[in-house]
Amino acid sequence: MDFTITKTNFGEKPEFEYPKPLFLEEMGEEGLKKLFSDFYDLVVESDIGNFFPQNEEELEKVKAHNVKFFIEACGGEKHYSKAVGHFDMLKTHKQFSITEKARREWLGCMEEVLRKVNISPEAKQSFWNFLETFSKHTVNVDERQELEDLVVKKG
Repeated sequence: MDFTITKTNFGEKPEFEYPKPLFLEEMGEEGLKKLFSDFYDLVVESDIGNFFPQNEEELEKVKAHNVKFFIEACGGEKHYSKAVGHFDMLKTHKQFSITEKARREWLGCMEEVLRKVNISPEAKQSFWNFLETFSKHTVNVDERQELEDLVVKKG
């Protein structure tokens, strides 16, 4: 398994491939729900936990909503599209300041739970490759620009 995380070039929207159908076949919808439940339990305790509800009931709603997207992205039923319509990651994440560092934290949590899943390396790698590239679409804050702005303000 290669859990490499490549750097996001701010503003770039790289092409990505959805996971192979093998991933959903091996995980099943229930397995995917458990994976994302475990994942979000880790995320709320991480450095980016402030992006997510700390209230258990609200967090469960986020888990249920977000797993619909991933089931669909993995070739399953179109639960997310039926509930929300077309998905636009930039629009969805606009309310949050997502930096490259936050993206890496998010991926680190996913790596931790994905390592524990008992599926084929091929299926796991396919899902990781999708997440690693697709997550670049959520980065909406240029850390270099923030740093430059801070230096200018102090100067």
